[in-house]
Amino acid sequence: MNFKLTKIQFFLMLFFIETGVIYISFQQGVIDYGGRDAWIMFGVASIFMYLLLFFYEKNYKFFRLGKITKWIYILYWLVVIISFLSYMQYTLNVWIIQNMPPFYSLLAIVLVTLYISLSRPSTTVNLGVLIIPLVFIFIVFILLATHELKFSNILPIGTSTVPQWLKGMHYSLTAFIGIESYLMLRKNVLKDEEIKGKPILIFHLIVSIFMGASVIGAEFYFMLKEIRLIPDPILYILKSQKVTFVKRLDIFFIYIWLAWSLVTINLFLFNIRIALSTQEGKNPKPLLFIIHGIIMIAPLFFIGVGQVEFIHKYLIYLFYPFSIILPMIT
Repeated sequence: MNFKLTKIQFFLMLFFIETGVIYISFQQGVIDYGGRDAWIMFGVASIFMYLLLFFYEKNYKFFRLGKITKWIYILYWLVVIISFLSYMQYTLNVWIIQNMPPFYSLLAIVLVTLYISLSRPSTTVNLGVLIIPLVFIFIVFILLATHELKFSNILPIGTSTVPQWLKGMHYSLTAFIGIESYLMLRKNVLKDEEIKGKPILIFHLIVSIFMGASVIGAEFYFMLKEIRLIPDPILYILKSQKVTFVKRLDIFFIYIWLAWSLVTINLFLFNIRIALSTQEGKNPKPLLFIIHGIIMIAPLFFIGVGQVEFIHKYLIYLFYPFSIILPMIT
């Protein structure tokens, strides 16, 4: 599969891979496990992620997916996609379509992803451009809640224990799930585009500030004892806002988040598509149909409260082998 990326396209794809699905909920785990210093923990975790990107940039030319590691990564991305789709469906069930059978909404989502996966690579590459205005709208309306923030919620600073620091930094990494996509996409960036150094730093600062602001914003908005009961902090903040043009602002933004999340899902599928394209002489389309059949059926078994909580708690453990260990030895 031949395609080329500009620097902007490359970083935009990485932005949507790392944000999207988890943006409305990851804050709860970071704050609940990290305590008052959760925002600092996220900042420290972000520094480690910058060092990881620096490592990726220095070694991406040597990253090769062999016959075994290719299928290991494909399986990992399938697990991520199924987990994300399960959470998306659970959120739709809770907030919008309580009476619609999950099969139909998942079918609609998977048909869209299948169409995009069978289209030219440029379709996936340019998906994020369509969502950028919606993301800005999302941010603007979250900022409407600034008058309700209580800055004293993060005080006193320095009260989190060592176990809280370890757990808080651990769950902070949720914001960077998919960062290994850097290695899948980097070789396709145009050779005359400068990536290392300042461009990587600026990109990572944008992602870190974007995600980190949601952590500290959730801390300002909710007390510690409240955040434990709030699985989707961003949606609850939006729900509290009153506007004249729509009755339920949270529902309006769930649709924006759904479109945003679809881009994320398609970018993970794009990783799989790139991996499958390394099979010389084999048509990847039959496998793409099989994969879409799997992601159509599998999420139906993980849309209960208990299963979603399990995903929130344990999916991040896959980050270490697939984003850190395997890239260092592959």
